[in-house]
Amino acid sequence: MTMTSDEQRRIEREVLGILDDLIRGCEQSDMDLAFGMFSRGPEFRMIAGDGTLCAFAEYYDSNVAYLRTCLAFALTTHAADVLVLDSEHAVLTWTYEVKATHADGTTDVIPRAGATFVFEKRVGSWTVVRYHESSGV
Repeated sequence: MTMTSDEQRRIEREVLGILDDLIRGCEQSDMDLAFGMFSRGPEFRMIAGDGTLCAFAEYYDSNVAYLRTCLAFALTTHAADVLVLDSEHAVLTWTYEVKATHADGTTDVIPRAGATFVFEKRVGSWTVVRYHESSGV
């Protein structure tokens, strides 16, 4: 089925809005907002920057543990691009910078990181079923 350019732009806006939720959720330590778009099902797989392959629970637990050590956390987008495959599938590629200040006074800065999200539309909501992140660190 061919999509109109309006339908394609609508999907792009929806997916970019989900990215905005992830950023805002991480920066505000709102874990439901930050990770609400990820599938909790067996199809979800994530590849971390160190090559670790994991399911949602492991991904979520490690991120929550890290974010809880932060007094401040900021994600700055360098670029974001949505590839709409069809009305129920889209891929988001995102490059960004991470700055974190921990309770012990230490800081983490990752000037350039990247992520790829594979989205599937389920019961009217976009859900991430695959996720890959990488960085130069």
